[in-house]
Amino acid sequence: MNLFALARLLLLLPLIALLPSAHAQPAVRTGTVDTEDGRLYYELHGDGPPLVLVAGGPGAPRTSLRPEFDQLADRYTVVYLDNIGRGRSSDLPAGRHHSPERDALDIERLRQALGFERIALLGHSYGGYPVLVYAGRFPQRLSHLVISSSGHSADSWQRNIDNVNRFVENQYPEVWQQLQAMRQRGVRSCAPEYQALYGEPIGQLYWHDPAKAEARKPVSTDPRDKPRQAVYCDMIGDDAEVVVGGAMARFDARPALAKVKVPTLITAGRYDPVCPPVVAFQIRDAFPAGVAKVRVFEHSSHRPWAEEGSVYFEALRAFLAAPAAPNKTPG
Repeated sequence: MNLFALARLLLLLPLIALLPSAHAQPAVRTGTVDTEDGRLYYELHGDGPPLVLVAGGPGAPRTSLRPEFDQLADRYTVVYLDNIGRGRSSDLPAGRHHSPERDALDIERLRQALGFERIALLGHSYGGYPVLVYAGRFPQRLSHLVISSSGHSADSWQRNIDNVNRFVENQYPEVWQQLQAMRQRGVRSCAPEYQALYGEPIGQLYWHDPAKAEARKPVSTDPRDKPRQAVYCDMIGDDAEVVVGGAMARFDARPALAKVKVPTLITAGRYDPVCPPVVAFQIRDAFPAGVAKVRVFEHSSHRPWAEEGSVYFEALRAFLAAPAAPNKTPG
């Protein structure tokens, strides 16, 4: 290299260092927020407008939505939340009970702690229940709302239970007979022996393509990131696979949505018996006319973001890029 070329290279090096790497990973930050119920754990992936994700279950950790939603960190600050009692957040204090309303407060506490004026908010499966509560209580804090394969009330949760039990009864009669024998002995459906027998046949309902389920690997093997059955049964009741109980027995998010005018996308998988498309349209109809729209994914069950990822995220990105709700000062 001659001296002239070397001089040019030395002049360019500071500029080259400022260019983004094609392989650079979005920044990841973790933290906790102190609340009256304990510490809330969160992760921030990327930079940009905030998109808060609320996982399902109830009892699932934030890792149940990864790695698929990580891809949005190229444009958004993707906020993964462990609600109290889940993942790496604190357990709920003794004497208190889990509910969608309580989980909605976690979202607001996190928003305040992180200093976001407004957020886009996505709830998957059970996560849609507290997200709908949040929309009814804090609509002025939302830019966009996404309800992913979720329900709206005790009625929709009971539909879920009935659909799943009908499948087990018809397709796994040998398992159903054993479950009924347990019930005759007084065993409730949250009992470990009931869950051990029940879990295997119903797992396939969550996927339209079993190969997609086999290919998907957990992003964490940390014991703290395991689903919490105790949260599930506290929320739904000790006979959670038969009848809605607990806090969910009285729950209905729909009345509070009648005046919510936040742009809303409701997604569903065509073959999802857990949260079927009919429920997505019921959620849409709880909003003022024209506010919410439904997108049904034709080759998915409960997780279209995993089974039809390219189509799902194309639709989600387009929705989030559309005009936000008017920025009104809270009253």
